[in-house]
Amino acid sequence: MNNISPAQTNQYLNAFNENMAKASDHISSSKGASFESNDTSAESKLHNAAVNVSISTHSIMNYLKVKSVESSQGNTNAQQILTNLVNGNDDYINFFSGKTTESGLSLESIGYEGKALDQLTQGEAKALVSQGGFFGIEETSSRVTSFVLNMTGDNLEALQESRKGLVQGFEQAQKLFGGELPDISVKTQEKSLEIIDAKIAELLKTDAQKDAEKEV
Repeated sequence: MNNISPAQTNQYLNAFNENMAKASDHISSSKGASFESNDTSAESKLHNAAVNVSISTHSIMNYLKVKSVESSQGNTNAQQILTNLVNGNDDYINFFSGKTTESGLSLESIGYEGKALDQLTQGEAKALVSQGGFFGIEETSSRVTSFVLNMTGDNLEALQESRKGLVQGFEQAQKLFGGELPDISVKTQEKSLEIIDAKIAELLKTDAQKDAEKEV
């Protein structure tokens, strides 16, 4: 499991939602004041509240996107290394030497607690990317999407931004290894985005559509 718990990630989203609610109340009260008085201070408060909402939104969304990038990129990098090892190619093995990349991304941060990749045998590498393995398609897509869904909850905007982060993470991993992803990573990406897109579609449904489905 990812070492960042749902409780830890949700604190950012909860803080964002709380700030939005407070700012909304502030804006509403400022609007009321502006109707009762021509005092420009009311308009100034209204403007400042709107600016604070914008800054808060940008900050939280950027955080969610960055974390999504790290999750998808870290897992995809590992899949690429392991696929090369299975094929007898150890050219990239030092990339995760000691379980940490040159950029400081730790495999432990995505939940991996096994041997450092540069210490794996070909058989051990194959087991990790096989069906049911830690870096196999099902396990990896489930890990990545669970991380994103725990972070974003039912916040549509946050989920959409995190989806962009997932795609960016896959793309960055792709560039590191000559512009191509191994088949396992392509399928993991497809599976991950399928799960995220299904959640987005669910959140986009209107109340009428949800009620109609319940009646069927």
